[in-house]
Amino acid sequence: MNINFQAITGHGKDESLYILGMEPKETFASKAGGSRSVITEPVSIQLDSSIFSNNAYACQAKNAENISEMAENTDVLTQHNYMALLSNTMSEEDYAKASRDGFDIKNMDSTETVTILDKIKSVLLESGREIVGFNDNMSLDKLARITGSMSFAQELQKSFHENDIPVTYENIKAASVAYSEVSDIQGLDDAAVKYLVHNNMRSSIENIYLASHSTNGQNAAARGFYAQDAGGYYAQKAENYDWEQLDGQIDKIIEEAGLDKDSELVREEAKWTIRQGIPLTPETLNCAHKVKEISFPISEETAAKAIASAIADGHKATSADIADPRSLYSKAIDLKNETKNITDDGIRTGIQSGKEINLFNLINESGKCGADPAYAEGCNVGTEDPRFIQARMQLEEVRLRMTVEANRQLLSSGFSIDTAPMEQLIEKLHNLLGDLACETAGVAIDKITNVTPQNKSYLLSATISSVRIISNGPADISGAMLGEMDTATLWGISDASRKLQMRYQEAQKGYEPMMTAPRADLGDSIKKAFRNVDEILKDMDQEISEENRRAVRILGYNTMEMTKENFEKVRSWDQMLKSTLERLKPGAVLDIIREGRNPLGMTIEELSEHLDKNFEGDSSDRGGSKSDEKYAKFLYKLEHQNDITEAEKESFIGIYRLFHTIKTGDYQAIGSVLKTGGRMTLGNLLTATRTQKSSKRGLDYVVDDDFGGISASDGTGQLKIDEQISSAFRFYRSQADIVYENLEPEKLQKAKPDENTLLPKLAKDLQEAGVSEELEKEYAGEVVRQIRETTQVKDADNSFEELKNLQIEANFSNLEAMISNRRDRKNGTIWQKSEELLKEMATKEQNLLVDALGGQNYEDVYKNALLNISDGLEELLMDEDDNYIDVRAINLMQRRLTVMSAGSERGTFDVPVEIEGQKISMHITLKNDESMDSRMEASIQTYSYGLITATLYEKNGIVSGMITTTYGQSTEEVEYLESVRSKMCVKLAEKLRDSGVSQEKIAILYHAQTQPISVGTANANATDGNQKNITDTSTLLSMAKAFIEAL
Repeated sequence: MNINFQAITGHGKDESLYILGMEPKETFASKAGGSRSVITEPVSIQLDSSIFSNNAYACQAKNAENISEMAENTDVLTQHNYMALLSNTMSEEDYAKASRDGFDIKNMDSTETVTILDKIKSVLLESGREIVGFNDNMSLDKLARITGSMSFAQELQKSFHENDIPVTYENIKAASVAYSEVSDIQGLDDAAVKYLVHNNMRSSIENIYLASHSTNGQNAAARGFYAQDAGGYYAQKAENYDWEQLDGQIDKIIEEAGLDKDSELVREEAKWTIRQGIPLTPETLNCAHKVKEISFPISEETAAKAIASAIADGHKATSADIADPRSLYSKAIDLKNETKNITDDGIRTGIQSGKEINLFNLINESGKCGADPAYAEGCNVGTEDPRFIQARMQLEEVRLRMTVEANRQLLSSGFSIDTAPMEQLIEKLHNLLGDLACETAGVAIDKITNVTPQNKSYLLSATISSVRIISNGPADISGAMLGEMDTATLWGISDASRKLQMRYQEAQKGYEPMMTAPRADLGDSIKKAFRNVDEILKDMDQEISEENRRAVRILGYNTMEMTKENFEKVRSWDQMLKSTLERLKPGAVLDIIREGRNPLGMTIEELSEHLDKNFEGDSSDRGGSKSDEKYAKFLYKLEHQNDITEAEKESFIGIYRLFHTIKTGDYQAIGSVLKTGGRMTLGNLLTATRTQKSSKRGLDYVVDDDFGGISASDGTGQLKIDEQISSAFRFYRSQADIVYENLEPEKLQKAKPDENTLLPKLAKDLQEAGVSEELEKEYAGEVVRQIRETTQVKDADNSFEELKNLQIEANFSNLEAMISNRRDRKNGTIWQKSEELLKEMATKEQNLLVDALGGQNYEDVYKNALLNISDGLEELLMDEDDNYIDVRAINLMQRRLTVMSAGSERGTFDVPVEIEGQKISMHITLKNDESMDSRMEASIQTYSYGLITATLYEKNGIVSGMITTTYGQSTEEVEYLESVRSKMCVKLAEKLRDSGVSQEKIAILYHAQTQPISVGTANANATDGNQKNITDTSTLLSMAKAFIEAL
């Protein structure tokens, strides 16, 4: 509904000016779905003001086209949210929780990172647990020095904890500056309130400050024109309004605004809005109501809550909403809880009141019924009423689909969840969460082979659910399915485990769970039932260990014959299932789905192999794989565990290297020990690895028919092991996986392994040893600190843009690498450092990057040279002298080389050039856009002559272009650049014999401005009719080489 007071003179203003505010994020969201009634009777009143016109209030409003453009630019919004998350709102607890769940925050793309961390924050905040301990590095005294107030510092610390926001200097300083803008404001006069309401501006700190300082107390006098309902006759009145005539319509607007029509305060606010010459709509009334409810002066507590909420939502501190100091997360949680508490009586009374059936009204009615049991007694709407049945069904559908994350996303988009009609809310939730009914109809879940954006989250959820079912189900599942474990899918095992669990429950019997320790009373019963298990193991000549005892029990649960063959099979499948389930964390599952595979349709061995492959990564993940991150964390903890000796440090790195080699060598060392018939000790495994040549890219060995029952390779890199020892191999492989998963310095210190330690014993000891929570928190804090520092540098946004232009995945690892690469265009540290580490090998490859310019297939040459340098760096890792700082530096160098390599696919190359006695990166870009001819741009930063750029192209057989510098036209500069041009022309003539080259065609420009990086297509295959001149890549790169030689 809308009471719109138009100008009688015909100078009515565009309604969009009233509805739109200053900035998209600063406006009130329109009440979605609310029907806007328009008064058609001639009761239009225009409240003109000669002192302060409505135009003065609306002058800063953006037009609809501006808003539309912003709304459509989702890439910009995603980038903003991502950078704000990494630099301001991701707490150490968020990062630690993501890591525990298997998510690699550094290597996830920007959209997935925002989604996952939003989910984590939602869960943490919904739990009601205050996040204390991870972000308390800054003392209250230091906070007070920054804010200038101990009491405000305390309020900020409390609010930051409640909102899971890191207490950093940047956040605290921003909060302090924001509060200083409004702390001295004692109140808002009518002019300031009108300014906010007329522009539909949120009651944020910056808007309150702006309103209070922009109006200077000037206000529109309320002289209005009143239109009687008689034939359009208008009579001017001074201050009189026919409120009785307007009351009914005002009531409707109050109800549409979700306010109490019986409140005299609200009614007076509506009248005030009319007197001020503002169109009375649900939006303007809500705005006026919220602003007028603010209590001045603004308290430290209110300001701290609002500021913390704004930062939590990814906004700046000054955008904090004083009228509603809750974050989107808090609002989402409140809505979910309030929806859950809606009662049948609330639905009944809501229907009888005639109000629209939406969450706001149902929540209010349920509250009234709860406060006064007699309130619903007079209601004559029964539970059999069709209107009640429909409303109840709609409510249940909303409850079924509503989650905290879904609420937060809808609120973030501006959708008003509580006042939208139920049908519209259901549709929004439906669209947000997706509907798989059509896509998967008639298809078994484990048979879905086409992974799509629509079913990705469904498969992730179903897989995690299956893992949970098996983990909590009976341990005897491996015995029950022994004959089909090699072909059974994860979904099939989950289904069988669920049915087995139901049989136990129907028989009212307890069972030994797959992954958790049994209850104490059940544990005692198990011991009594299997009190002779050790004798059975001795008879079978097996070690007395918990894994072996468990295998015997599983045979017993399934009443299977106690043979060595059955024992070996059950033990191997039990341990492989157990180790695979332990590794199937949500992040690991998502990695598999991201590859286009459905985990539910994969066997346990297939899952295990994919987990290994994804953890190690390939050449494109060099320096940024989960394996690299695990080793960096291992070294960090090793260096910060104070009571570890040098001898232990050397030993622990050796053990880490041993199991890393075992896994990257496809577990060949285990096969070698089985061949010799030796015991599976660390010493024997180490001996086996020393005789092998392995690398991350494969194995250099041939396995013949005499290799202890192991047959030749099947060509996939996997060993085909015959039935005689396949079970033993599978068992020890799973034990190696368990060890690797649990390789932590503090765990190794407790386990105290030596060369005689058996592999199963080490696996058991490491599993039982706990991690140091203090070290875990310290490491999480270190990583988050590094992420914040990186994303806060000035060049971060430009680096992000360059990644997008090059179509390289925008994740943190690539962002950090791109920032460093752009920095290297000034200092060239990667070339110098790689030469220091790799000596002649690096020099040879670097020279090739320049020498091969202009030759055939340069992109392949470029990629191979960078890969060879990266491989050389890889060989330096896993050494006794490794330390966290050096390993992290090498990993960053590898990622930088990977980003360079990826950029070559889009026609950009960073090559080492020696100038002024220093190697730095020359950035070469081949461009072929819609507006210009194919061209080459090469730029290099010099100390003496500024940033020098050569832009060259060939047209009609003539080479043309320009050389630019950021420096002025000094005598020395002119002399140098003319010399460069002259030499370059000589080189161009040598390399491009079929083209004309003249210095007159190449201009020199001084005082050039640096331009943002833009990227074109490398090979000019995409043509624009016959209008564009196309030059092949080798010619363009020959131009770049000529420029280098001229320098």
